[in-house]
Amino acid sequence: MDQDNQMNWDNPSTYQQPLKKKQNNMALASMIMGIIGIVTSCCCYGGLIFGSLGIVFALLSKTEDRFEGNAVAGLITSVIGLIATVIVLILFVSFGLMDKLTAGGVFQ
Repeated sequence: MDQDNQMNWDNPSTYQQPLKKKQNNMALASMIMGIIGIVTSCCCYGGLIFGSLGIVFALLSKTEDRFEGNAVAGLITSVIGLIATVIVLILFVSFGLMDKLTAGGVFQ
């Protein structure tokens, strides 16, 4: 065995433990808010509230001009939740008004 490649376990200065990357809690909160935003997009304003919070948390978690993986996932799920909520609200409004239009008009 080569002496240079052999680790000396008696001397701690010969080896280094891998550095553990600190988890960004804002990025994790963004992802959670995005998931909750998608789930509550069929409710009146749940998707708007949680989707908006997810986008804000994702933008606040940006470090050194780059996004962490959880922040990107949170941003994507938050945008999907917002879009789904807007589509659901448009459908609710359009189907609600369709009932009035078939009865002879909205202003009767």
